[in-house]
Amino acid sequence: MRFCPQCHKLTSGEPLFCNNCGATYDAKLCPARHLNPRHAEVCSQCGSRDLSTPAPRLPLWLRPVLFTASLLPGVVLALLLILVVVAMLRELATNGQIQAQLITLLFILAILWWLYMHLPNFIQKALRSLWQSKKPDKH
Repeated sequence: MRFCPQCHKLTSGEPLFCNNCGATYDAKLCPARHLNPRHAEVCSQCGSRDLSTPAPRLPLWLRPVLFTASLLPGVVLALLLILVVVAMLRELATNGQIQAQLITLLFILAILWWLYMHLPNFIQKALRSLWQSKKPDKH
């Protein structure tokens, strides 16, 4: 996401131009879209003198604010995920019925795994082939 200091609007993604006012972000572009530094007078690749006008530089105090604002959604989602996991673990630790169901499920899975490990190899291979995807024939 980019903030345009000229029109004071946000543009999603990493665009070359502001979607609202058309200013470029901290660079000058020629008609062929070659990137040039802010202080360039001529395009370094094609020699064109028709360069875009970059938006004014961001004030120094605004850069950390925008950086923090871009991180905020991810931090909020991470905190929500942590809260949900803690709530689930607390429920598992305090609810005896869920604990009994979980232990029963783990016991059944252990028995099924033990039975699978003691099957003859040809049956194990046949069962494995059921889960493997078939590759399409090339004509």
